Amino acid sequence: MTRLSTISFILLLVFNLNSNHINAEIQVGRSDTLVKVGEITITGNKITKSRIILRELEFSSGSSMELGELDSLMIKSQQNLINRSLFNFVTLKKVIINDTVNVNINVVERWYFWPIPIIQFADRNINAWLNKKDFSRVNYGIDLRVDNFRGLMEKLNIIIQLGYDVILGAKWTIPYLTKNQVLGVSLNGGIQLNHTVAYKTVDNKEQFYNSPSGYAQQNIYGNVGLTFRPGFNYLHTFNVGYNNYMFQDTILDLNPNFGDEMNYSYFSISYSFKLDYRDYKPYPLKGYYFETSVTKNGVGLFNNNVDNTSLNISFDQYLNIHKKLYFGYNVRGKVSTEKPMLPYFIKSGLGYFPTNIRGYELYVVDGQQIAIFKSNLKYEVIPKTKFNIKWIKSTKFNESFLSMYANIFFDLAYVSDVNTAELNPLSNQFLFATGLGLDFVTYYDLVLRLELSYNKQNEIGFYIGFVAPI
Repeated sequence: MTRLSTISFILLLVFNLNSNHINAEIQVGRSDTLVKVGEITITGNKITKSRIILRELEFSSGSSMELGELDSLMIKSQQNLINRSLFNFVTLKKVIINDTVNVNINVVERWYFWPIPIIQFADRNINAWLNKKDFSRVNYGIDLRVDNFRGLMEKLNIIIQLGYDVILGAKWTIPYLTKNQVLGVSLNGGIQLNHTVAYKTVDNKEQFYNSPSGYAQQNIYGNVGLTFRPGFNYLHTFNVGYNNYMFQDTILDLNPNFGDEMNYSYFSISYSFKLDYRDYKPYPLKGYYFETSVTKNGVGLFNNNVDNTSLNISFDQYLNIHKKLYFGYNVRGKVSTEKPMLPYFIKSGLGYFPTNIRGYELYVVDGQQIAIFKSNLKYEVIPKTKFNIKWIKSTKFNESFLSMYANIFFDLAYVSDVNTAELNPLSNQFLFATGLGLDFVTYYDLVLRLELSYNKQNEIGFYIGFVAPI
């Protein structure tokens, strides 16, 4: 969904809200009696293959355990299924017959086919475009997103954008290639042609060049990824990518550090490891998450000017400290090497998701080493509340939920830059911001954040976000 439609949709849910709180969706047993798991039945999966659902269960038919342990595994299995982003609701119920427990799993599937139209104006806003009424400065096309493709949790994304800027791309993610559902693969490739490109950072703001004729930047890219998920909470990913960039020579004149050549070709390789014990990935309240990755840009086959290795580490923890009071924090770090100085278009730093802090949404801080601390203290204003939207007939949309949290936050960051610090005063110093926020959470992984922040530079700002801050 677009950002505007996300805001409108959440406001609509607020007006449809009633007081049907979701207290529990699993019957929790109290007995330590040894039982055997009998038949496992699945209902509601009209598209999703049963083996995709069974893959997320932490128990299996025929296994024996204490009833209390089975209850705990059913809760974990429910979280696993919800965190796959395939279903709006998942309910596990057990039927006890003597020492045998039959388990029924009911899922409410989401809508998986999203043909999103693209209509964008190349000018600053629609009013500036109306002043010219130049239809050659309009981008149009379609962004087709198919979730749960073939009922196998695959994701297919095809973008066809024509007009002023051209984007032709496709990505196909296949989580499970093998029968044991452990190995997966992703394929991604396309071409992107832009008239406008960021060529320099001054006063921690990107400076843009707009080509009056021809494309300022052309990029042909491809990527192959291999995933290995042996259990429920671990994920290994290995990627090999290729990029070919072509730039107009005017950009090199505007910024000699943009690059030494008009054409760059290079390979990238990366490895990442994720350890995920969050209760609800789109907006966690309990658990923890760890991620680390190593990326190598340039392997010596083409341009020697692209030679960079970076290491990223991130850790999140979420705590329920007292009834409706929650605390979460994130610690993130990045170290990188540049031999020689990287071309500008490959640079990264603070201000590029997910390496950002609140209160500095309008800035970028380029650098080679980054340290970040983010924290949130939040109060549950509206607990997860389920309701029906009566005038919508489809169960994929009429069964919804909403929760709301008020929060106080404090973020801190430091970016070390040895290349362009004289042009960008926010580097090589501690940056911090604090503020108040109101978060809305609903189905389809939708999150709306409204935040008022105050930063070190004595700036007050109001910002809107669409993902969990931590």
